Order: sequence, then structure tokens, then C-alpha cells
Amino acid sequence: MREFYLSKTDTKNVLEEIKKQLKVDLPDVKEKGNRVIEIEKDVQVLLLDKIVLIKEKEEIFPSLVCEEGFLGKLPYIKVDKGAIPYICKGAKIMRPGIVAFEGEFSKGDVVCVKDAIHGKFISIARALVEKSEAEKTVKGVVLDNLHYVGDKYWDTMKDIKLS
Repeated sequence: MREFYLSKTDTKNVLEEIKKQLKVDLPDVKEKGNRVIEIEKDVQVLLLDKIVLIKEKEEIFPSLVCEEGFLGKLPYIKVDKGAIPYICKGAKIMRPGIVAFEGEFSKGDVVCVKDAIHGKFISIARALVEKSEAEKTVKGVVLDNLHYVGDKYWDTMKDIKLS
């Protein structure tokens, strides 16, 4: 693992890319002290204040260790308890397991996945269909799992000093 600090210019560029990809503003991020940790070729962890993101090639998505306030800014779905073991093994998110949709999303957007019973975020996924289409359908794949509890990123976060 290699670690380095972002310059003010690089921080601004990263924030613009986050705004473009995640469709969310990060106005409270300081310009100094932001770190990047390369965990493997083409995979980096971005530590921007208390916001932890994963950059895989050119794709940026939040880590599950992010504060819930940030994850709550993104659209999310709630899944029933039957879907949780499959999601936490990397399975795609299927329509029958979804019990609620919160926030608007389009095909290709990052969407968080919450456990409907405990209200905890368990996965970060990419929408394969529009929200309106997903709500109408009763079967099929809705989201592609990017990061979930117990995956390689989850395990890596245990070894990284986040503050």
C-alpha cells in the first residue's frame, strides 16, 4: 500500500469528479490533509475528512465506513432480511428482495442498500435500471453490487487508519 496527500488542486479536482459521478456536493471538505491510499493497481481509497470513498479505475463510490450522514444523501433502497445473506456474498440486488425506494436514481447511478429491519447500510451498488422502472417490475436484477459488508474493501478498511 502506498499513501500520499492530495494537493489543494487535486482535492478540488476530486471533489468535482465526486459531484459529477455521485451527484452530491461535499462543501464541508477541507482543502488540506486529504489522503489517498493505493491498495492495489487501479484501486484507491480516498480519505476526505470523514468521508471515505473508493476509486476503482475511474469509478468513484462511497465506502460503507463513511458516516451515515453522507450515505444518507445518496438514494437508497431497503431490502428484506431474506436478501441480506446473498447481498453480503456479492450477489446482485433483485427486485423481490426490495421493500422500499428512497430518493431518485437513474440507470448508472450509485445507490446505497439498507437492511429494512435495523436500518444499517450493507451495500453500495450501481443502478441497472431507472427507479420508476424498478418500482413497476416484480422480478429481475435492479442493482449491481459494488461494495458490501465482508468484501475485500470492507476488510481493507480495518487496516487503514481513517483519521
